[in-house]
Amino acid sequence: MRELLSKIARRHEAVVEGPTFCTVLDLGTEQVKALVVEMRGSECSVVGVGSASCRQAWCGMDGRVVDISRVRRSCGQALGRAEDMTARCCGTQVVPDWVVIGLPNCLTTAETFSVTHHRSDPSTRVTERELREVAERAQRLALRRLGRKMQSRHNPECTKARLVETSVCDLQVDGRSVTDPLGFRGEKLALTVFNVAVSSSYLRSVEEMAEGLGLEILMTSSGWQALASAVGARQSVAIDVGGRATDIAVVYTGRAQATASIPLGGGDFTEHLAEVLELPWREAERLKLAYSRGVIGIPVEAQAVMSRVTEAWLGAVSTLVGKLSGSHPVPHRFNLCGGGSKLLGIVEAVRSHPWMEVLGVSRHPQVRLMEPRDIPRVLDRTGQLRGQQYVAPAALAAYVMLRDTQEDSLRSLLWQVKRPEIFVDSGEGA
Repeated sequence: MRELLSKIARRHEAVVEGPTFCTVLDLGTEQVKALVVEMRGSECSVVGVGSASCRQAWCGMDGRVVDISRVRRSCGQALGRAEDMTARCCGTQVVPDWVVIGLPNCLTTAETFSVTHHRSDPSTRVTERELREVAERAQRLALRRLGRKMQSRHNPECTKARLVETSVCDLQVDGRSVTDPLGFRGEKLALTVFNVAVSSSYLRSVEEMAEGLGLEILMTSSGWQALASAVGARQSVAIDVGGRATDIAVVYTGRAQATASIPLGGGDFTEHLAEVLELPWREAERLKLAYSRGVIGIPVEAQAVMSRVTEAWLGAVSTLVGKLSGSHPVPHRFNLCGGGSKLLGIVEAVRSHPWMEVLGVSRHPQVRLMEPRDIPRVLDRTGQLRGQQYVAPAALAAYVMLRDTQEDSLRSLLWQVKRPEIFVDSGEGA
């Protein structure tokens, strides 16, 4: 992130002193969220908030765009509302040129890969050269596997991909996690890398959209590590219930180390209501929201539909959490966010689920419904940053502000490792 912040500073240092502004644009599967943020030192202040519907703008899980003009209009509406709000917080309207774009996690392919290096002489200290060699080997193998995963996931026409995020998840010496292994002695040095790729056709659509809005992309990113950082626990399960998908990240050592999405979100509750009760989509959405607010008089049939979909959703989540945890113990902290997490019964269903019997966990998980105010390093000056749907963009804003010299050095190295032919373009971030 140091490179990102210095890039901003260089652009503005000749014309402006003081705070720097940029926009965070979170591209959801049903709703676009925009934040105008002021970055001053280690603080990130939200001075504008906006959102707009983009329902049916994206096609399925392969990243193809149905109507790029519709996406651009939705983003323009969200940006306009956020920028209009800045006048109240800043005394004048702020319209940033720079944007950080958060991609829908369900349209990305994330992969965690670990290598273990058996050292020839455990009595010697780990050197920088040794660490670099292990990191390069891990990344080469990781990108090879990620490329194969991308090819098997997408349609034949989506054969090219772009790497949008890479980082070191964990460093261990003889099985113990360390922040910096340099100088340690030991038999085994293990390194875990996390990479995120997206189809190049999808990312081209995003870049065209940004260009049409007159924005310059500072960074494109998934929300996996941003959300993992935001939950504030070294071990946890983060569940983001979006419009068309639910993203699940199992977090160890404060990093997302196993991630996946299921194609079931808040919008699917509406679709089931509309189908079973034979209602127009808008009426079904109104009924769903009334149900979630606990409004009296909701038809029994509607309640039954919501209960059935909630049960199916929880079954899929439970299965995936168990699969993602693998041989590791399932964390006992569950953090829910996303607009769909506000649906009546979702949080209670997670809390009452027999996790100890189903997954064999040692204790029943603590379940928390996250709020934007829970995100460290983010200050809300608008008073409008409320609701679970704004947790992800707020987490992305906070993630942009993170700086870690050791990780930055390794991340720079990971970006330089030669990639398989499936990957096009070589620039970091955008």
